[in-house]
Amino acid sequence: MTLREAQKKPQVPQVAESYLEHKRKLDEIECQKKFHASPVPAHVFLPLYHNITEAREQARKAGVEQRRGFLLSTQKPFTFMAREEKKREERIRALENREPQTQTKKSLKVRTLVPKAVLDPRVGQRLIEQELRNKIRVQMRAQDLLKSSAAPINTQPGRGTLETSSTQQVRRKVLGFLNEKPTFKPLTNAGVPDFDRLHRAFQKETSRRAEHKAVTKCEPFLLRTSRIPPRQSRSPEVSQAPVSNTPMKRSHSFGGITSLSTDTLPTYITDAARRRGSAVRKSLEEKECKEQESMEWAKQHRLKSQAMRKRVTTRARAMDPHKSLKEVFKEKLKQNRELDSQRLKEYRKELEEMKTRVSGRPYLFEQVTKTNAKQDAERRYRKTLRQAGLDEQFVKRKGEKAKAISSLTPDEEDNGDKNVEPWRNSKENKVAEEEKEST
Repeated sequence: MTLREAQKKPQVPQVAESYLEHKRKLDEIECQKKFHASPVPAHVFLPLYHNITEAREQARKAGVEQRRGFLLSTQKPFTFMAREEKKREERIRALENREPQTQTKKSLKVRTLVPKAVLDPRVGQRLIEQELRNKIRVQMRAQDLLKSSAAPINTQPGRGTLETSSTQQVRRKVLGFLNEKPTFKPLTNAGVPDFDRLHRAFQKETSRRAEHKAVTKCEPFLLRTSRIPPRQSRSPEVSQAPVSNTPMKRSHSFGGITSLSTDTLPTYITDAARRRGSAVRKSLEEKECKEQESMEWAKQHRLKSQAMRKRVTTRARAMDPHKSLKEVFKEKLKQNRELDSQRLKEYRKELEEMKTRVSGRPYLFEQVTKTNAKQDAERRYRKTLRQAGLDEQFVKRKGEKAKAISSLTPDEEDNGDKNVEPWRNSKENKVAEEEKEST
């Protein structure tokens, strides 16, 4: 160990102690720091309630003063007419109460004729008031002009102003009726009607009308159904029953007479009425026959059209090579089901193969032991061959030759002895050479 290394060793703990001391001082300085909350920002400050109320009161007073000043400015300036009238009356009274001598003296003096309007003190006062009014009027007019003044008018209006003007014109034309005052002024009844009284009056009126309703009066009549001839059907299929020409005898019973009142007179049917009735019945029968014929024709037409439709559909199916959507759908459904069943079979087959393969496969530890045993056997085999001085290729060749000789049948051996002998000799020579080489 050198002196330098001996000096470095005690310096290492001193550096660590100095670092710890410095860290402890920093912690003490951090702990000695004082923290205080930052002041509330200006945008968060809200004034107190009394400050808000004072500001509102000041704004209200300022508005009141402004309105008062406006009202005072609109008032006319005051006048001294009443006071001047009183002064003039006092002067007139004082002049009348003066002595007559002074009046005679004054009458002798030559006076210059001065109009009374000039000497009247109200003239000057009136002029002053007029000047004051003119000044106030000028000031008010200047204020109105200043308020109503606007920017100078653009001599070249743009597209936007033209569009707005056109839209305003169209709006005035279309919605001008909204600004018009309605000419119709309906008269409304302000009073509330007495519904109870109206209901009672309505009930009285209905009862009065119900009492005086006219009663229906039954008039006498006579039924002559026996005289109506039988109906004659136009259809040739229906066989007409033989009509007896013997006239029907009228019953001599008094049933019809008793039903009539004693005040009625017997009524008679004229020939024209009888013919009219027969014509009406005939027209009704014709109408019924026509309706029946039309119904029969419609039924036959419907049956024929149904049969024709069936024949057309069958022939179209026979002629058309294409299949209907229903048949195509059934075939597709059948194909899909067959494919699904086939896929299911294949899946099950694959599962069975996987199960058999997994069940037939040996475990991992068995495979490991088998490979280890195989490797040990091969290693031992090579070791024995190496100890015997033999080669692995030589052993393989010998084994292949033995297999080839054993694979020959006895007939082939008998028939091909001549052919085999030179081959055997060559083989024996080769084997001898290989043995020599190996030794």
